[in-house]
Amino acid sequence: MSASRLEALAYRMLGSVADAEDVVQEARLKLLKQTEAPQNEEAWLFRVVTNLALDRLREQKRRRESYPGPWLPEPLPTGAPEDVAELAEDLSMGLVLMLERLSPAERAVFVLREGFDLGFNDIGAVLDATPASCRQRYRRAKGHLADPAGGRRSSENGEEQQQMLERLLEAVASRDLDGLVKLFAEDCVAYADGGGVVSAAIIPITDPRRIAQVTMHLAQKMSGEGALDFVWRDLNGGPGILVTLDGALISTLQLDVVDGRIAHVYIVRNPEKLAHLTALLK
Repeated sequence: MSASRLEALAYRMLGSVADAEDVVQEARLKLLKQTEAPQNEEAWLFRVVTNLALDRLREQKRRRESYPGPWLPEPLPTGAPEDVAELAEDLSMGLVLMLERLSPAERAVFVLREGFDLGFNDIGAVLDATPASCRQRYRRAKGHLADPAGGRRSSENGEEQQQMLERLLEAVASRDLDGLVKLFAEDCVAYADGGGVVSAAIIPITDPRRIAQVTMHLAQKMSGEGALDFVWRDLNGGPGILVTLDGALISTLQLDVVDGRIAHVYIVRNPEKLAHLTALLK
């Protein structure tokens, strides 16, 4: 099993690029320390990575309860390795964020079932649980994610997402507030993750006009502080934007688009979640 596929598994479990890489590295070190090689190395690594990620997720759950403001997954660079590109839909920012609503056990079962198409017997073997208990956890997970208050919503394809991002940037650049408002769905939600380190909305923003006003205000404020630039990169399996100020990365911007309107806005400003993206500016 390739490292990138294992990291994709760990990322969906943890929502953190750094933690996913750590978990995969730890699993490979455990493999090297085995006195006898596993009969099926791929299955062995899959099981170890899943359970290491599950342990780390339980620790993270406690910390995230006191996280300042909205918590968003770390943006994941994608588009290079083919095996990760095939998993792009399940690596989306929206889905990984939604998985935060599940218990660690439910999340593990859901990821293994939906992301890797494992049967419940195989999932039980990975998690050391009965197939019946895994099936029950999967049903509960599906129920949580289907909640109308925040259920999973399918985005349009990447080309339409890119077009909507372009229209958003054009509206901001021309200071067309009314035009910007029209891009957002009536139930659109904007999330900004500053991690308590940099300024960001402390609660998700709703109402299209309010989202447009905040977006316009932030863009004007930052442009007054230096040279603002936008770099297009593939993030979480779709088009995203790296926002730079005087050449330094200060934010990422990603969207979910549903029925021709922006359904969700994801802005990551926490410097700790941007550090791994600086290489993309070169």
